[in-house]
Amino acid sequence: MLEIWRESKLYQVVIAINRWFGNLFSNSALVRFFMHEKDDDNIQKNSIFAKLVNAVIKFFRKIFHALKLDKLLEGTIFAKPTIWITFVLMLVPFLPTMLVLAMVIACMLSLFLKAILEEDFELKYFKTNIWVLAFAFVVGFCALTSVSREESIKIGLLTIAFILFYFVWINTVTTKKQMKFYLSIFVLSGTVAALYGLYQYFFGDIYSQEWLDGNMFEEIKMRVYSTFANPNVFGEYLLLVIPFSLVLMMESKGWFKKLFWLGNFGVLMLALILTFSRGCWLGIIFSLFVFAILIDKRLIWLGVLALLVAPFILPESILTRFASIGNLSDSSTSYRVYIWIGTLAMLKDYYLTGIGLGTSSFNLVYPLYAYNDIVAPHSHSLYLQLFVEYGIIGFLVFIGLIYHFYKETIIAYVKQKDLMIAGSIAAITGFLVQSATDYTWYNYRVVLIFWLVIAFGIISTKTIAKKSE
Repeated sequence: MLEIWRESKLYQVVIAINRWFGNLFSNSALVRFFMHEKDDDNIQKNSIFAKLVNAVIKFFRKIFHALKLDKLLEGTIFAKPTIWITFVLMLVPFLPTMLVLAMVIACMLSLFLKAILEEDFELKYFKTNIWVLAFAFVVGFCALTSVSREESIKIGLLTIAFILFYFVWINTVTTKKQMKFYLSIFVLSGTVAALYGLYQYFFGDIYSQEWLDGNMFEEIKMRVYSTFANPNVFGEYLLLVIPFSLVLMMESKGWFKKLFWLGNFGVLMLALILTFSRGCWLGIIFSLFVFAILIDKRLIWLGVLALLVAPFILPESILTRFASIGNLSDSSTSYRVYIWIGTLAMLKDYYLTGIGLGTSSFNLVYPLYAYNDIVAPHSHSLYLQLFVEYGIIGFLVFIGLIYHFYKETIIAYVKQKDLMIAGSIAAITGFLVQSATDYTWYNYRVVLIFWLVIAFGIISTKTIAKKSE
C-alpha cells in the first residue's frame, strides 16, 4: 500500500509542493535575517533609519565646519562620551531619576557631537538593534494613546531616553579593555550601594517592617533597601550587578585582585540576602546556575553542595523566609495572586492596545477589575505589566528583543568563550526570573541599568569578535 502511494501522481504533487515551500522558506528574507550576520549588517546599514541618522550627521557636520565649530570643540570633554558614560555608571544608584536622565542626555549629545567631528564615524549594527528601536517606538505610541495621556507621555519620554542609551553604549565602547574598565566602575558602584545597605541593616531602620508580614516573619527585623527605597527594587539592581563581580574576579590576574573582586561579590551577595526578597533569591540561584553552565558544568556541583549545607549554616529567619515561597498564607504572596487575577481580567478588554504607561493609567482601569478589592499601583509582574501597558504587540516585541539578545550572546559565547558575555546572559536571566513575580521596571533607574546590561552583552559580542579577526 505504501509503495502504491509513493508511485502515485498525488504523492509526486505533494512532494513538489513541499519542496517549493521549503525552497521559498530557506531563501526568504526572514531566514536571512536570522541566519546570515553579514547580510543582516548590510540590510541594517541600508535601512531608512540608518540613512536618516547618517544624513542628519552629515548635515550638522557641514554646519559645524562652516562655523568652525569642529575646530573649537575637537578634543574637548563635550565630544568624549566615554567620560559621561563613566559618570552614569558611577552615580546611577545614588542620584535621583531626573539627574540620571540629565546625564543620559549629556551622553547622547556627546556621542552625537563625536559623530559630527569624526569623519570616519560609523554606527554599529546588531540584529538586536531593530528590536530595541521597535520597542522604543511602541513605548512612544502607547504613551500617546494612553487612558492617562499626560502622565504617560512624561513616562514615555523618560523610558525612551533610557532605552536609547543602549545605542550610546554600543557606539562608544570599542575594545575589551574599555569594557573591563566600565564593568569595574559598575561593580564598584554596586558594592558601595551594598555597603550602605549593610550599614542600614546593622544600625536598624524603623521603616523596614512595612514590606513584611509581621505575623509570619517576626524574627526578621528589617529588610535592606540601600538607596532604592524598596528592598525588592534594590535586589533587582543587585541581580544585574552580581554576575559581573564574578567575571572580574575570574578575569583578574594575581591573587590580590582576585580576592578583591571576590570580596565585592561577597558584599553584594550578603546585601542581596538581607533584602529578604524571595524572588531575587530565586533570581540569583538561576543566574549563578546559568553562569556555571556556561563557564564549566562542574561548577554546578558547588552550587548543589552549597544548597545542601545552607540549612545548617543560615539563620532561621532566612530559612523561614525561603521556605515560605508560594505559601498563600503569606499576605504578600496572596496579595500578588489577587492582583494577577484582576490584571488578567483587564487583559480580556485591553489585550490589543494596552492602557498606556504609568500608575495613573493602571489605577484608572484596574479598580474596575480588582479581585477581592485589592488596591495596587501595578500588576506585580513585568510580563503582565508589559501586556497591560503596551498590548499584545508591545509584549511580542519585548519577547522578540529578549530572544535576539540571547541568540546573539549565546552564539558569540559558543565561539569565543568570553566571560563578559556569560556575565551578561546570567544577569539578564536572573532579572527575568524575578520579573515573573514583580514589576521590575517600576524604578526607572533599574530600567536604565537593565538596558545597560543588554548593551553590555551585545557589544561584548563584537569587541571579542574583532579581537579574534
